[in-house]
Amino acid sequence: MTRPATFFSIQALRGIAALMVVLFHLRIVEGKYGQDGNLLGAMFAYADSGVDLFFVLSGFVMTSIAAGSYGLPRNAGDFLARRGWRVLPLYWFYTTLVVALMLLMPGMANSAYQDQSILASYLLWPQAQLPLLTVGWTLIHEAFFYLLMAVAIAFARERQLPWLLLGWAAATLLAHGMLGAGIAPWAAVASSPLSLEFIAGGLIGLYWRRLPVGFALPLLLGGAVLLVAAMLHLAAAYPEHPPVLRRALLFGVPAALLVLGAVRWEHARQPRLPALLLAVGDSSYSLYLGHVFVISATGRLWQASGLNHAPWQHALFIALTVVVCVIAGWLSWRWLELPLHRWTRTRKPSARTLQAAQE
Repeated sequence: MTRPATFFSIQALRGIAALMVVLFHLRIVEGKYGQDGNLLGAMFAYADSGVDLFFVLSGFVMTSIAAGSYGLPRNAGDFLARRGWRVLPLYWFYTTLVVALMLLMPGMANSAYQDQSILASYLLWPQAQLPLLTVGWTLIHEAFFYLLMAVAIAFARERQLPWLLLGWAAATLLAHGMLGAGIAPWAAVASSPLSLEFIAGGLIGLYWRRLPVGFALPLLLGGAVLLVAAMLHLAAAYPEHPPVLRRALLFGVPAALLVLGAVRWEHARQPRLPALLLAVGDSSYSLYLGHVFVISATGRLWQASGLNHAPWQHALFIALTVVVCVIAGWLSWRWLELPLHRWTRTRKPSARTLQAAQE
């Protein structure tokens, strides 16, 4: 069984996606504790489009690492075990921090979510509101995707996968159009157009080699331009976030172009990517889960300092908070994620497991 290629561009895009989500939440905190207007303007209200990029990246990675394993139920179990080990322990750690804050320092926790089911939050079961660790809502969609991928691995042939993905896309659009609002949380996840982003990434994972090399860099640059243009357009057109289908199209299409262009360009040209960005990409999962704690703490400290009036003070707060978030994410990756990955390698020292631990 061939080991899938490792793409540094995927890590770089992960780093960019995580930093976008950091800026999205940082804009909220700047508005809450700052006194001189937001330096992070309206466009950054849509920097959570980093999540859409994450979803496309996830689809790409899943179909890549699942190659050659279809048609065997035991491989589906192995797939779910590896994905669960990759996602859940760190998520449980940060969710436990939220629970501890709720018990020991209630004023520090977001009271809007204190009525949520703790068990459902730990199990990534869809709820009417966000889970206790608010960014965990994306992992609920990830878990749904993993389950469907496991079914495909267990019972389908690899050649059938493109048709299964296209059928899933059609079923999602049909269900989304028919069910509307007011449905059960699990049905809302199952019919969410955000699944289209996973599907797009999965198809890219199957067919990226067929893209002519000359199209790679234009697609990469075009995807970046379209993503920024979508953020600017929505900032001008929607005071609140748009319907989810529009979001999936406006952010999912540029994200798909970015991923397709990046992997094809890297495979052909082998560019040298910035080491710092790759380090952020390596620690992007820790950064994504932990940054909300850092931003909440630095925002309160900023307000208490009184240095939250002049524009330069806002700029300094933003810069320092991003740096602290990145450092905290790297430390979490180094001390928590990496030991977990190494433990997995000692338990299952196969090429496929080694690769999965890196994803």
